[in-house]
Amino acid sequence: METNSFDSTHRWFDICHRNSVDLKAASQMCQKLIDAYSESHRYYHTLSHVIACLNLLDRVPLEQNERDLIEYAIWFHDVIYDVTSDSNEEESAIFAEKWLREQGIPNASEISQLINQTADYAIDPPSGRIEGTLHDLDLHILGTNTSEYQTYVANIRAEYSYLDDKDFFRGRRIFLESTLNKRSIFATDAFQELFEKQALNNINDELLSIENI
Repeated sequence: METNSFDSTHRWFDICHRNSVDLKAASQMCQKLIDAYSESHRYYHTLSHVIACLNLLDRVPLEQNERDLIEYAIWFHDVIYDVTSDSNEEESAIFAEKWLREQGIPNASEISQLINQTADYAIDPPSGRIEGTLHDLDLHILGTNTSEYQTYVANIRAEYSYLDDKDFFRGRRIFLESTLNKRSIFATDAFQELFEKQALNNINDELLSIENI
């Protein structure tokens, strides 16, 4: 759970300014985003996850219009998050599209589709550059160093604290094995080079650690 104040509001206001969003509307939504990502039941799906994705996005060579699509999707992709629900992405997409349309953002429906895409990572990663980049940003935690990965796993466990170990690790095992069964974990060449090998190591190590649970 995070209690710190949001320290990257300039990123939000920059993208809103680039897209001619009214300052009052941008400010109001900024506060809604802060409140959503600071909810007490969140341990991984927090502002830190959003900021990490945004910082990594800065390293990806993209056209500005592509970058804006992905950045808006990052801001909104976990805005609705209830661990007992299977419609978080759909609800987040609806929430985002409504606000983006109200602000006159022409690609609101495309951003909504990008958010919906994050609902299913069991299938092979998407082939499009924009779709693939968002996919890889959202999953990059799988390929981080051992310490970061273990913190991520602990935070996911905390979010699912209502489940006993047997049920949690059964679901976790399904996710990890389906990830390994994909043709690759990451969609883009750049992320495969940066994170694929470490992600495979992390996932196999975690599977080994829970095989008797």
